[in-house]
Amino acid sequence: MTTIADLDALIDELTVDAHDDEEQLSGMQCGAEEALRPGERATIAGADVEIVAIGCGPDARTGLLARVRRDGARPEVALADLVCDAGSELGRVVAAYRRWQGRGYRV
Repeated sequence: MTTIADLDALIDELTVDAHDDEEQLSGMQCGAEEALRPGERATIAGADVEIVAIGCGPDARTGLLARVRRDGARPEVALADLVCDAGSELGRVVAAYRRWQGRGYRV
């Protein structure tokens, strides 16, 4: 089970040497990209999706985005809005990202 201390340690690891929000966001993006596995599944608003890619909006305020696939469509959604499968490394990074944003987190 992932604890708050685990999430804080992951945040520290992903944002080491980052001097501002954009650099920290870049660290979060790298961590999410590395954790993403082919065929990774998640839900958003109760809908099952496959996560295809992780990216960043035009600035730190937009945050991280996920390109997802569902029924042939490939929309971009906020990464923080996804709920990953239990035990997913990406889910752990998403939980740390939510905590870094100051939002609630699901582990």
